[in-house]
Amino acid sequence: MNRKTFLKTAALAGAAGMVMPKFSLGAGLGSDKIKVAFVGLGGRGTGALINMVDADENIEIVAVGELFPERVEAAKKKLSEHLGRKYKGNGQKKFAEIWKTTGDTTFYGLDAIDKVLQTNADVVALVTPPCFRTPHIEKCLKAGKNVFAEKPVCVDATQLRKIYNELVPLADSKGLKILCGTQMRYHSAIQEAVNRVRDGQIGDIIAADFLRYESSYLHGWYDVPKNLKPDDVEYQIREWLAFRWTSGDQIVEQYVHNLDMALWAIGKLPVEVVGSGGRQIDIPYPERGDRFSNCHAQYEFEDGASLTAACRQEDNTSPYAPFKVFGTKGTLLMSFGKQRILGEKPWESDYQKKPELICEHEALFGAIRNGTPFNTLKTCADSCFVAIAGRESCYAGKRLKLAWVLEKSQQNMVPDNLKLTDKKPVEEVPVCGKYKLV
Repeated sequence: MNRKTFLKTAALAGAAGMVMPKFSLGAGLGSDKIKVAFVGLGGRGTGALINMVDADENIEIVAVGELFPERVEAAKKKLSEHLGRKYKGNGQKKFAEIWKTTGDTTFYGLDAIDKVLQTNADVVALVTPPCFRTPHIEKCLKAGKNVFAEKPVCVDATQLRKIYNELVPLADSKGLKILCGTQMRYHSAIQEAVNRVRDGQIGDIIAADFLRYESSYLHGWYDVPKNLKPDDVEYQIREWLAFRWTSGDQIVEQYVHNLDMALWAIGKLPVEVVGSGGRQIDIPYPERGDRFSNCHAQYEFEDGASLTAACRQEDNTSPYAPFKVFGTKGTLLMSFGKQRILGEKPWESDYQKKPELICEHEALFGAIRNGTPFNTLKTCADSCFVAIAGRESCYAGKRLKLAWVLEKSQQNMVPDNLKLTDKKPVEEVPVCGKYKLV
């Protein structure tokens, strides 16, 4: 497939649903209990744990890999409290039925995943900082494990090519089920809205505006031991949202949700991008990392359509999040709640009845139990690809062809042979016009 055909069609496989390659039956099929292991139990990992339990009561948590023991204990406490509220007087009994992890199956360190993969887990949930996602997916697939991989699935062009060229084919060949955490794909109202766009209800798409402005820099801040300094790898991993190499920056780590919604609705990938961005001058450096606090990217499609994509996390600013797709016959107004179409054929959806964070796990566990195809890795990688290209354009202030990012960029943000005790100097915050593309 040449690059032009790739860029035209890469998003289409997920345009109206999930990518569904053929595969063999999973390890959990035919068993009452699906055995789950977690690698990463911070805030999002704990959230995913509770979402999984709400999605399917017949699961067992059989192993955990983490760096920091206090996070495992905090996750257990939150799960126990959640089950106590849900099951009233039977919460502790339900916790004991679900939490089967012991001291022998709780592992710590950057190599914890290797030990987790030696357990009898059917599914491994990968909820570490994003910089580890690609190598962890690779390890899971080689070990024959089904995967829940939180978004993003890569942070740079080197990892992106690894997913496209090696991991997607590997997953297909082994028939493993992979759920990636772009959960808005499981929002029933958005599914209906996209189907209506596919049916021509807003006509030909000519443009889209997707903005995500938030009123604070980052979402929470862990307590870092006082002996750690910003150039300590442990500091940067604990505060992973603040550093480019650990998170990919906001446009990759968080805004990939919005890009995924936009690309799903539009149905194809852009071919060029030009962007700009920056950082509030009073954000402490290096304590609060080296990433931007705002990015604005303009994506262009081969047919002349355009996507305006902007994200911001800055203190004392107004939150604002409109998602609009403009067609020749109408406009789709998307949101995390109701969806609306204005124009010749107006329409308004109902609210989502069940949280999409639960629905996505129902889909994964259902595929495991029923032996049906389920693989969303490439669809999520497409959205990460567009996000990475946008980030690099915003850093440099340069117009880029997405094919250059995919084929030529040598960016590799994640150090090899990383140790938690290592030092890693904090990089300078990028400056438009001075940042060097690699």
